[in-house]
Amino acid sequence: MYSTRPRIDWEKQLIRIVLGWVMLVLTACSLLNRDASAATLGHDTQLEIEAITTCSQACRERGQCGTTAEQGTVVLGGVFQPLTNSHDMFFPIDTRVSINGVTPYVLRQVSDGQQFSINFYNVIAPDGKSGWVAGWCLAAPQ
Repeated sequence: MYSTRPRIDWEKQLIRIVLGWVMLVLTACSLLNRDASAATLGHDTQLEIEAITTCSQACRERGQCGTTAEQGTVVLGGVFQPLTNSHDMFFPIDTRVSINGVTPYVLRQVSDGQQFSINFYNVIAPDGKSGWVAGWCLAAPQ
């Protein structure tokens, strides 16, 4: 007579190994797909001294990100004043900038008229370029 016991134990072991491998892969994928959404952004907390330019989800959703052929993804801003459209300057993402000043502004959302406050930062890049950037496009250095 044949016994099925070793085959059942082997199948259970195989299932455990496959499930363990799947969990390992899913965990690794979640670590690889992290983005700036986990960072402390300048609209959540007032940043001081330095920040990192970032095209966070909030920055993208509000049209404050762009792309250039030479520098890839950039954060849009204003040379002389805070701007939410018709931008006239940009900073490459992942640039460490010095904070020269911060000013809160009340903005009105076009879609529903809702008002909200947002910090705009006057920043200076290492190359000396300066301008105004919305807080949702700046992250605290880590």
